Amino acid sequence: MSDSTDDLPDALPDALPDALAQDWVEIAERCEPGRLVLKALSSTIAPSRMPRRRLCLGANGDALLQAGSANDALETQGHGHWSCRDDVLSLTLPGWEGDYHIEALEEETLIITQR
Repeated sequence: MSDSTDDLPDALPDALPDALAQDWVEIAERCEPGRLVLKALSSTIAPSRMPRRRLCLGANGDALLQAGSANDALETQGHGHWSCRDDVLSLTLPGWEGDYHIEALEEETLIITQR
């Protein structure tokens, strides 16, 4: 796995926080150990038999982790904060705490790897 940020748009450093500040849905079938693939909530996401987790990154730096419950309602599983510097996303969110390398950020897809 490369540490390159070739998949990041040229203008990303200044625009990165704005691009990240949205609701992301974990696509578990595309994830690997230490590597998370997330799609923007606004994008088309295939149905899943298992409830999908949501990582909500607010423009104010708040972070929220949500997941579907047994009755398919969304439940909040944790509150925290997020920040980003260069190509590193930092989360203080229970279960996701730590620094993540932003491997790719495209229009509707975010791929992060644990550092």
